[in-house]
Amino acid sequence: MSISHIKIRLCLLAVAVSAWLAVHAAGQDTSALLDTLDLALRESQRYINARRAKITRLKAELARAADDEVRYRLTGRLREEYRSLDIDSALYFAHEKMAAARRIGNISYMSDARMNLAEMSGVYGMYKEALDYIDSVDKSVLDVYQIEYYYHVYRNIYGLMADNCSNAEMKKRYLELTDSYRDSILLVNTPGSFNYVVVKADQYNVHGRFDEAIKLLAGAYDKFDNTHGRALLDYNWAMACAGKGDTEGAKRRFILSAINDIRSGIREYTSLRLLAVMLYNEGDVDRAYAYMTRCMDDAAACNSLWRIYEVQKAFPIINKVYHHKLDRQRKIIYCSLVFIILLTLFLAVAMVLIKKQMSKVSAARRQAQEANVRLKELNSELSESSHIKEEYIAHYIDQCSLYIDKMDKYRKHLQKVAQKGGAKELFDEIRSKSFIDNELKDFYAHFDDSFLKLFPNFVDDFNSLLVPEQRIRLKPGEKLNTELRIFALVRLGISSSTKIASFLRYSVTTIYNYRVKLRNAAAGDREKFDDAVMKIGLSDDDN
Repeated sequence: MSISHIKIRLCLLAVAVSAWLAVHAAGQDTSALLDTLDLALRESQRYINARRAKITRLKAELARAADDEVRYRLTGRLREEYRSLDIDSALYFAHEKMAAARRIGNISYMSDARMNLAEMSGVYGMYKEALDYIDSVDKSVLDVYQIEYYYHVYRNIYGLMADNCSNAEMKKRYLELTDSYRDSILLVNTPGSFNYVVVKADQYNVHGRFDEAIKLLAGAYDKFDNTHGRALLDYNWAMACAGKGDTEGAKRRFILSAINDIRSGIREYTSLRLLAVMLYNEGDVDRAYAYMTRCMDDAAACNSLWRIYEVQKAFPIINKVYHHKLDRQRKIIYCSLVFIILLTLFLAVAMVLIKKQMSKVSAARRQAQEANVRLKELNSELSESSHIKEEYIAHYIDQCSLYIDKMDKYRKHLQKVAQKGGAKELFDEIRSKSFIDNELKDFYAHFDDSFLKLFPNFVDDFNSLLVPEQRIRLKPGEKLNTELRIFALVRLGISSSTKIASFLRYSVTTIYNYRVKLRNAAAGDREKFDDAVMKIGLSDDDN
């Protein structure tokens, strides 16, 4: 082999190793960023509280405002603070800003307020109202700084309408209008400014010029250190990476964008949802489910109808796979438990056999040296088996111990009765139901505790189904009474009066009468009373 061929192979090997190291380092970097995102999500309430504290200060200033000029300024700031936190409140303060502008009579103020109302109506999903507001703005009277916002609102509204349109022809029209207003924004912005960079990168992405978008964002990234601004830059960067097929790069930028979204103290965002979909496609179902659930919660809290719709498109699939995974894990745990129980039984039998063998070996110890060696082996096996026993069956001894103690005490009690009183007293004791009654009392107490752990609000929820004068009032120290236990069993799926009567040691007629009595006391449709009981403890989603 020539020296040139060797050099070529060494170069190729070096390139391969470098590529592997780069991929490995990128994987580690992404993993660390995901941990940072998880931490930010855990601390998200702190960021939201900081924003709410600012809102509280602004509201206090608004309450002390001496004139409409101050009210106009403060309602505008409150609308901005609420914009990505609570759409309802943002829309409310947009209306308050408009009211202040009208009282002042300033045309520029009223135009600005109308654009605020248009923007918030669009985010809320009221596209007709949004267009009515923005169409009513006279562009010719706008100040220079308002022109950009005017184009921005139109771009947002038509962009949302395009995203939410199922008619291909209309969707194409809305996208053309979005492009047109995007171009207008670029014309009135200074190249290199933040708004210019964000909109220009978006334009590059829309038209498939992903490398140009990345180059633009990379060159401008360090110039802007605002948290929410960085979130927007990283989002556009992630979309460019995704467009050119760089999945790892897109994931990293979506993570950075999501971190900055959360640290901004907002609830209306996109990056975390798209990251959840990426993680789901990569098989990280747990994180995908956690992130998508968080997106749904925040979208609902913000009352952002469009974000809720976006989440709902992907969430059912992730939710189904996640719960399928949980079911699979439960089956594995169940099989492991069965295996451990069988192993425990095997060890118990082995212990009995070993003890018997030890007796035989001990009796034959003097007869032969081989028996002595065997005994040592058995002793060694016993020590090992004892260790295994302690390791695997210790958790099951406690469960049986209490019942065994009770039976032993009862046996000793019967023995004493037999010794002292003879057959008659023993027969009377055996015939007595006090032992069974006490055990039933304990059993019902355990049943009450276990059931109330599953349904802690059962008593209050059940009473809410009854008319006030017929609601059940428990005695001091009482957790459930007979009526509540009957319907506790119904809630657990036992609807047969015969089975309930057997469980509670009542006649079928008594159980039937109890059920009829409580059905007649129902606050709603008595025919659907049992169905209402079955829904106690279910979440709104389950209903």
